[in-house]
Amino acid sequence: MKKIAVALGFVISLLIPVQAQAAQASVVANLNDIAASGATVPLLLSNAIAGTGYYIQECTEPTSGVRPTVCNDAAQLWISNSPGASFTLSAVILFKPSANFTSKTTTVDCFISKCGLFLRYDHTKPADTSEDRFLPMSFKVSAAAPALASDVISATLNGVAMSTSTPVKLAYRAPAILAATSASGAVLSYLSLAPECALDGMKITALKGAGLCNISISSPGTATSGAITKQYPIELTPGVQVIPAIKIGTKLATVTNFGERVMYKAFGSCLIKKNVAIAKKGLCTIEASAPGRSNLYLPLMHSKWFIVK
Repeated sequence: MKKIAVALGFVISLLIPVQAQAAQASVVANLNDIAASGATVPLLLSNAIAGTGYYIQECTEPTSGVRPTVCNDAAQLWISNSPGASFTLSAVILFKPSANFTSKTTTVDCFISKCGLFLRYDHTKPADTSEDRFLPMSFKVSAAAPALASDVISATLNGVAMSTSTPVKLAYRAPAILAATSASGAVLSYLSLAPECALDGMKITALKGAGLCNISISSPGTATSGAITKQYPIELTPGVQVIPAIKIGTKLATVTNFGERVMYKAFGSCLIKKNVAIAKKGLCTIEASAPGRSNLYLPLMHSKWFIVK
């Protein structure tokens, strides 16, 4: 037992400490050149806070400031001194990542996507992100497995080409249809990585008018092309309020397309009576306005003029 303890201590002493600024706990591990499958990575938590717990996950790199959603459930560990945890805070933790895994409907190849270890507080502090950090991992390429050229994915949103680096714009609640193809002909899978963008089949609905969301599109590959997952950013913009056309002698709309109450003002030879625009001879102007909502849609400011003969 003494020999085993000494050997294990020597291995741990060679591991690389990986830290993030302003974080209290740190992960001590060698995350480079990991075997693509069947690997066991020993690691330690240094300066872990007593009385709390952590999750250790294998995930693809998320957008800055956002927790990852594409993760390997089979590799997740709960580190805590509470009963039922995978390992205690002071134990040598055995982490088992894989270069290839499936997250819901998304197939991940860590030789193509950037994968890493993600550390965060456990379910006792679900909203506390102070310990969140992503630590990149690298895997050994198996000499026995011939490398295939990655499949090529092309995607559009409402006919506009999407890019993995430059976001396309989408207004709050605006109609949006996603279309994508793979060069190999493989069937693609789709996943929204943020709740701000609801994905229903190929229809995307922006539920906010500010910020970013990402759509993940994956190809499982074929016998002649490698699997690939790409994330396409979408910039969310404020929605535009509209009302039906203002016409003399007809009832005016009382609410906008987003349900905001519309206020009208009449100038010149017209007036509004019982929500109907009435005009005499001359120049008539009617203005319509409605309030906006922060991070959702813009205020309505609309003006229509008529010449009544």
